[in-house]
Amino acid sequence: MTRTLPQPSRNDLDIVKVLHALADPVRLELLHELSQAKDPMTCSLHAYDVDISAPTLSHHWRVLREAGLSTTFVDGRNRWVEIRRDDLEARFPGLLDSVLAGFEQRPA
Repeated sequence: MTRTLPQPSRNDLDIVKVLHALADPVRLELLHELSQAKDPMTCSLHAYDVDISAPTLSHHWRVLREAGLSTTFVDGRNRWVEIRRDDLEARFPGLLDSVLAGFEQRPA
């Protein structure tokens, strides 16, 4: 049985919370990796190219979810995450694409 962790509704997405979540480079990297995936991705540490601990990764996923940037599905012991692209585009048109484009163009 799959369940979705609590998250704000589309109408409750708050630009301040979204921008706060996007202000962290690790969360931007996670969001970028999610944006490249065709399907939901696992929440586990080994799937991402970030140098952080598992509890820190879990914190970042929570911040992204609570800001409304991602959805987390729980299926048994597995957690899957995906971007809420449609909700973000409906609420803040162009924001996600602009942020991701800026992330990709950042200096090395």
